[in-house]
Amino acid sequence: MRGVRLSIALMLWGCSHALQAQNNAYFVGFGDKKGCGYELTQPYRYLSARALERRQRQQIDIDSFDLPVSAAYLERLSQRGCTVLFPLRWLNGAVVRADSLTASELSALPFVRQVQRVQRAQRAQRPSTIAGAMLAHGPHYDAPSYYAQAYEQIRQLGGDRLHERGFTGRGSVIAVLDAGFQHTDVHPMFDSLRLSGRLLGTRDFIDPSSNIYAEDAHGAMVLSTMAGLQPGIMVGASPHAQFWLIRTEDAAQEHLLEEFCWIAGAELADSVGADIITTSLGYNTFDDASQNHPYSALDGRTTPITRGANMAAQKGMLVVVSAGNEGAKPWRHITAPADSPMALTVGAANVSGTVVGFSSRGPTADGRIKPDICAMGEWVAVASGAQGVQHGSGTSFAAPIAAGLAACLWQALPNLKPSELIELIRSSASSSTAPDNDQGYGLPNFARALGYPDDGAQPINVYPNPTREALSMSFPWEHSAQAEVLLCSLMGGKVLERSLPVSMGQLRLVLPPRLQQGVYLLKVRVGERSFVSKIVKL
Repeated sequence: MRGVRLSIALMLWGCSHALQAQNNAYFVGFGDKKGCGYELTQPYRYLSARALERRQRQQIDIDSFDLPVSAAYLERLSQRGCTVLFPLRWLNGAVVRADSLTASELSALPFVRQVQRVQRAQRAQRPSTIAGAMLAHGPHYDAPSYYAQAYEQIRQLGGDRLHERGFTGRGSVIAVLDAGFQHTDVHPMFDSLRLSGRLLGTRDFIDPSSNIYAEDAHGAMVLSTMAGLQPGIMVGASPHAQFWLIRTEDAAQEHLLEEFCWIAGAELADSVGADIITTSLGYNTFDDASQNHPYSALDGRTTPITRGANMAAQKGMLVVVSAGNEGAKPWRHITAPADSPMALTVGAANVSGTVVGFSSRGPTADGRIKPDICAMGEWVAVASGAQGVQHGSGTSFAAPIAAGLAACLWQALPNLKPSELIELIRSSASSSTAPDNDQGYGLPNFARALGYPDDGAQPINVYPNPTREALSMSFPWEHSAQAEVLLCSLMGGKVLERSLPVSMGQLRLVLPPRLQQGVYLLKVRVGERSFVSKIVKL
């Protein structure tokens, strides 16, 4: 944390003022970043070493979006009577509280380009409408003793086979953006997370004076699907990953302000070096109906939170979001930021792998397939109260299961970029060749994505990789057969399709002579076995 103290101090400007204060909240956009006090040539002053390493590994340049906003402009807003809640470097502005007269005068300031009201002062309290918390007690699964109640939600996606091979998310940092993490500080399911130092930090953008462990329980339930480590009771999808817990959602209200809080949370995740952001939040209607998002706004570039998700992905993080629980409601569609073209959007399936009725459907307003994949989102084991376990339903739980297993897969293939990781996950899924707007590409199999056949046999060996002209493959479980081979670009375009003989357990594939350099996905099916592998053409 010490390496990013300067940037965090700036990010939390004025955050001692809770969002429940009187006066409207506004987003004030600036025209430039003059006077910010930082330089592109000195990114170590505002980004952690881990954030810089991520950019270097993925060949992402430091740019003006990385620079903090102008401290001089923030001071001018304060002098005008505004309470600065937090700056937003990606949007180059700040969220402030001000009376309507003061807000109306801000547009006259020479450095201000936009003033947008994001919350009215008076707000109605209402029950939580977060996508996911439909809980019920019930019988436990008859499952192996290690995962116990969580076995089916891990096994369904091949996660148990990743764990068997040591890929448990170790070394990955996952930022969870949610509404609160009640009892995470005392629940025995998180003992290992706390005692091993893998709970890296917390932040509350809704009310920084509150106790994040006394707020809404939704985030704790979400966290348990990944970080839970209580063998014999429940084990999560990435039990050895590291976590940041960030509150960006007020469960008692719904205002556009929360989308800007989410962006602040995503910026924090970027600054501290998170690899993955997972969020089980979605927005389309608000307490103030004038702020509602029409379906036409779900085009992957319009809503504030979707723009924030896009920027997070551009900074090298994998962004995993729930599709929403609107499938059986009049709205029916996904919610923002599930429309992001750069996010992995996750719908809900039952234990049999069938998409459930409440899972939000696509497409996006611009016609893209969403969700991307599905994961178990019905009768999911989650932490409950201070020490218990319950079962819940919702895409809120499907998304973190997928995020946790993505961390395990990324541990095994650390050189992949987020877009490559998403494509590999899609390609491993049950409907990868015929995606639709109900289930996306279907249920992924993370063991298959790593090259392990579905029946648990040893993976094939693909060599040389990288290669210039040809690939050889060895099949330890097959002497002679016919293999169906498909080579695709990372965007899914078909490059080559062949039916080739396997002889003495070997197969040779000659690449097209004019194939451009780059990364491709190799998909092979032999009988009932199939696998996916990434190859590099030199």
